[in-house]
Amino acid sequence: MKALIVAGGTGGHIYPALEVARTFNDSGAEIHWIGKDQSLEKEICYRENFNFYRIKSEGFRNKSFIKKLISVILLQLSLVHSFLLLIKIKPDFVFCCGGYITLGPGLSSAFLRIPLFIHEQNSIPGTANKFLSHFSDYVFEGFPSSFKESGKTVFVGNPVRREIIASQYEKSNSNNSKEFNLLILGGSQGSQQLNSILITALSKIEDLSDWRITHQTGKEDEERLQGFYSDLNVKSLVVPFIRDMGSAYSSADLVISRAGAMTIAELAVSNKASILLPLPWATDNHQYYNAMYLKEHGAAEVLMTNTSTSLSDSTRLLNILLDLSSNTKKRLSMADSAKLCSVPEVTDKIYKLINESIKKIS
Repeated sequence: MKALIVAGGTGGHIYPALEVARTFNDSGAEIHWIGKDQSLEKEICYRENFNFYRIKSEGFRNKSFIKKLISVILLQLSLVHSFLLLIKIKPDFVFCCGGYITLGPGLSSAFLRIPLFIHEQNSIPGTANKFLSHFSDYVFEGFPSSFKESGKTVFVGNPVRREIIASQYEKSNSNNSKEFNLLILGGSQGSQQLNSILITALSKIEDLSDWRITHQTGKEDEERLQGFYSDLNVKSLVVPFIRDMGSAYSSADLVISRAGAMTIAELAVSNKASILLPLPWATDNHQYYNAMYLKEHGAAEVLMTNTSTSLSDSTRLLNILLDLSSNTKKRLSMADSAKLCSVPEVTDKIYKLINESIKKIS
């Protein structure tokens, strides 16, 4: 069997696609991947020994007329390029994980009558997935009811990296240290704004002697945060990117983060209480709706912030943080609620449904 995976741009699209690709690869399938050049997905494909092909693609939203025109031209070129690639690869199916890069390959699969499957990670569907859903054999949802209910819409959950799942079995999920371990995930988008809010909040806490902070700052903010924690004289690990997320989650008592779809899934699998600050400028405010999924299940506190840093945001975060850092019973209750939000065997479900669908067609 030949599987063609299409995903690129951010880790939120790439990591779910990777887990699906790994599942098919484990069963003996030949994996082909379409993504962007000089990208995370390209690096992953080389590491996993997947066949990689690059195409060019850009989004349309919130851009000037000239840039939108360029995006349209790139889409047309992407469609032609994808069409030729699909003829060359001859995949048994195409699996798309959202983002504008999927439009060319997704449409090409429809023209060539190759089975198409899409996975939407967020609670609010993206533009590309909304469009491709009309041509797909199955629409897999990461959150319940992202799409209108239909015969081809299936809630399966979001595939979490197997390294993170494995770490939960290998290590105790409870932290036996007397220290309060805080994990902060700045990420790549909007990390400077989140970091600034945190700096103001943490600087108002009088005694941090029993705290240990692990902070993923993003590329631009590492030096600033290292200086801040040094001045604060608190035990800390400051890095632009955490490679072993499983260990980071396992040792945390509380997580402060944005509310990307994969972060929500990872928090649930890792059984962690969290304070979520949705990205204020996320498309269609989808991070807010992602965060509210955990909030409504009693697993997270949600703090909506302004697009710029404000004192009121820091004060509200400080109050929530002080409450949860001192209230172990509440944290553990939230952690138990998070676990109930996790969805098991996501990739196995996707694998089974794709195989069944292909067998019906053939």
